Amino acid sequence: MALTDASTARRVIEGVLPVEITLAGDVSEGDPLMYSTGWKLSANTSGAEAILIAGNTGVSGDVITAYGAAVIELTHTATNVPTMGQIIAVADTGLYDDAAANTQDIGHVVEIDSDNLHSRAIVWPGQVAYDTAGA
Repeated sequence: MALTDASTARRVIEGVLPVEITLAGDVSEGDPLMYSTGWKLSANTSGAEAILIAGNTGVSGDVITAYGAAVIELTHTATNVPTMGQIIAVADTGLYDDAAANTQDIGHVVEIDSDNLHSRAIVWPGQVAYDTAGA
């Protein structure tokens, strides 16, 4: 099935390669972050790919912990359950979505809860650059 990240209650289960950053926009825990005149929510922008994962929720000017790679929990509806091992990407909205042409592949689904409303993914933004060929 296709993953549609509901972006509610997303959380970082574990992060590695922590760094402290100052935000230039509002972000939620688990969001992919890009640097474009400051650290902000990634918007699937060629030349400004996601680099880090937000470890905390914050607003512009806040200093938060961000990670170079993380295991995150995603929420979705029972009709939008991803497939185990599925490649996920950064959508234009900054949410996680199915890998597709002209998106940045960012990780893989590694666990799906029995309730089919939550899944976990390993995300590491530096793994690949902008994907112009598709999944």
